[in-house]
Amino acid sequence: MPTAQQEAITDAREAASADLSAAWSSGDDEWKSGEEWQLALRIAASKGLSKSSFLPNFLLYICEQSLTGNAQQITEQRIGTEIFHRASDYNPGEDNIVRSYARTLRKRLEEYFEQEGREERVRLIVPRGGYVPIFESLAEERMLVASPADISDKQPESLSATELPYAIAPSSIHRIRPPWIFILLGVLIGAALASAAWLLARTVQPRTVEPEHVLWSKLFQANRDTLIIPADSGLGILQNVTGKLSSVQGYANGTYFAEIKPIPGIGEGNLNDLRGQRYTSVVALNIASMLVRLPEFANGRSQIRYARGITIEDLKNSNAILLGSSHTDPWVSLFDDRLNFVLNYTSTVDQSFILNKHPAGTEGAKYFNGTDKTTNQTYGVIDFLPGLDGAGHTLIIQGLNMAATQAAADILFNADAMKPILNKATLPNGDLKSFEILVETKSIEANASETRVIATRFYPR
Repeated sequence: MPTAQQEAITDAREAASADLSAAWSSGDDEWKSGEEWQLALRIAASKGLSKSSFLPNFLLYICEQSLTGNAQQITEQRIGTEIFHRASDYNPGEDNIVRSYARTLRKRLEEYFEQEGREERVRLIVPRGGYVPIFESLAEERMLVASPADISDKQPESLSATELPYAIAPSSIHRIRPPWIFILLGVLIGAALASAAWLLARTVQPRTVEPEHVLWSKLFQANRDTLIIPADSGLGILQNVTGKLSSVQGYANGTYFAEIKPIPGIGEGNLNDLRGQRYTSVVALNIASMLVRLPEFANGRSQIRYARGITIEDLKNSNAILLGSSHTDPWVSLFDDRLNFVLNYTSTVDQSFILNKHPAGTEGAKYFNGTDKTTNQTYGVIDFLPGLDGAGHTLIIQGLNMAATQAAADILFNADAMKPILNKATLPNGDLKSFEILVETKSIEANASETRVIATRFYPR
């Protein structure tokens, strides 16, 4: 039986919820009586949020926009002006108030569902890298929760989600996933795993990184920040599963993830893992580790940032190294109109290809993955371009699959292979022209490989 103190606390929270409801729920819209909005009101009035002058309004604003079909309005810029009273032209790249409060909001939401809201039937999450809220039913999940003795996939105690910004973040609820989900995901990424198997031996071997590389001195500068942005592999899997490709706008404002409908045979919990968790490939991690070991690496001015946490202002104000193609990092598509070699993705992964807009000599117009049973032939591209603001630099390392991306990186970190290209790209004043490099790689029965440059393009700065 609840004590008098507990009843008083409950009454106070109900009163706070009623006040918020009165402030935010004027009008007779049907959605305001829905379970999702009522949940949002309870959370906003909870102990963890009600003491803040901004958190309740932050939460209710993004929920209202989402529930009324205006998820495209949930941007960092709009939240900053509507909730935190910033000027309409403020720069989120310089003022991170929205991102700071979003981190606090996610923490308070986790605490709410662990304490006050542990009996809620619906869970509300705000996935990292965006601000569009997701409501998920816990009815099915509670039937699938594993006992502590059944949980065998715990992360090492020394590694936390915040310490692994580009690794797999542990879920707050451990679920037993049906065996078929592994079969499904295995089919979707089987080709990538097969193409990556042959490079495993190389990725675990120590690599010698050549110093005094003119390209690196342009990307790592004392007067400009540099962002290293690994691929968003979770996005790639979602696109493969749904057959729906993401635009850079839908990726940036989170609407792509919010608009994904339930997929037959895939539980809501598994779907939300892909929506909210941070996944990247071992190839991206390997390339990032090579970059941070460069003599030119500017430790105080360089960061590794997850793709979903990037804004267009970040790309305008920094040098950027993008690890992956538009399929796993839609930011790459912002540069497509400047490129000759463009990766084109379809809903059928094996039909994706590299388009050569202006073939020269004997070059092909399109480059596809090989299909022979014994030869795995694939293609990658290296792009060195001006930044979005015209002042900085952008490097893109991309490929049709993980093996191709790794092959492109192998060329980039090979001083002998890059020497003739950089000699041709270097201007009399020491600056570099923009350039593109098309790379072909082959794996013969998974025990031998060959990588070579098959085409280049050079452009004025």
